[in-house]
Amino acid sequence: MRAFSILGPLRRRSSTTQPLRRGFTLIEMLVVIAIISILLTAAGPVFDKLTSGQSPAAVASAVAGQLDRARTHAIAKNTYVWVRLGAIEEEPKDFFIGVYQSLDGTEKPDVANFRGVWTSPRFENFKLSNQLDPSFTSTLPEPTISPNAKPDQAVWIRFSPSGEAQTIDAIPTESRIKMRLPSGPVADLTSWIELGLQPTRGGQVPESAKKDVAAVRIAGLTGQTLQFTR
Repeated sequence: MRAFSILGPLRRRSSTTQPLRRGFTLIEMLVVIAIISILLTAAGPVFDKLTSGQSPAAVASAVAGQLDRARTHAIAKNTYVWVRLGAIEEEPKDFFIGVYQSLDGTEKPDVANFRGVWTSPRFENFKLSNQLDPSFTSTLPEPTISPNAKPDQAVWIRFSPSGEAQTIDAIPTESRIKMRLPSGPVADLTSWIELGLQPTRGGQVPESAKKDVAAVRIAGLTGQTLQFTR
């Protein structure tokens, strides 16, 4: 008589069995996040040093790029856009850029329809100046810029839905957190605006650095920007 096992035949284990997949544990993820945080903290001073070491040419290029972007946004959204440039209370030695728009398309903003559009760069140790070295200003091509069209310390640039640019006076000691709405007389559209950019080095600029400057010019009727460097 043939004997049978109650266990039945043993199945042969396949040689192609896939290994068990294993994901990250919570502890492993926390360790990775902690390492990334430490690296970012350590890299912070390096980024600050790079920002403070920006050349006037680089700053002028960035400012012109922000102005072009704001003008394009005003045309695309069929609204008014304001760009706040220069010193503010929190960073008197730095160059602040703030971009805001009208929500209802009107040219006179109020608290209800005035808001920021995007985050712009801030340049350490740079200021807006209307007193660039005369030899630099004289080498810029025409048109001639009147003294009133060379804002000092801070200014608002307003772009209309059709792309024209105008200036409005700004207060250099106003707060970035509680920014005053742009108000006051608006410059003539036919004029050109010249934004002089000068390094501050965090304080008094030495004579050797006073010629290390740049400028951005804006055409009133077209909103076109031109940049010039030493």
